[in-house]
Amino acid sequence: MFKDTIVASKLRENIAYYLNLAKGRNVVQILHRGQDVKVLMSQNYYLSLLSKLALYEKDKNGAVVDTKAFNELENNLLQKLRLLQEEDLINAKNKMGKTSARKA
Repeated sequence: MFKDTIVASKLRENIAYYLNLAKGRNVVQILHRGQDVKVLMSQNYYLSLLSKLALYEKDKNGAVVDTKAFNELENNLLQKLRLLQEEDLINAKNKMGKTSARKA
């Protein structure tokens, strides 16, 4: 699980080595007297762990949205597009017959 477990004073003495050791999936555990245990890991690995955790966590207050198939989404978009085009056509026809009266 951990590549190495060290005490904080050892980290201070050889920080470059331990920073270099925390690459990829390697994690260094740091113990400090009277303090919480800390870990040193790469940001990519940390974000990877968070994304994996997010797959299993569910927000109790969050609403679940039903997923739709691609074909259903495509049909909905095409239907909306047709409605917009029909509205544009109706608006264009209404504007064609009107002329403004000139004032002399």
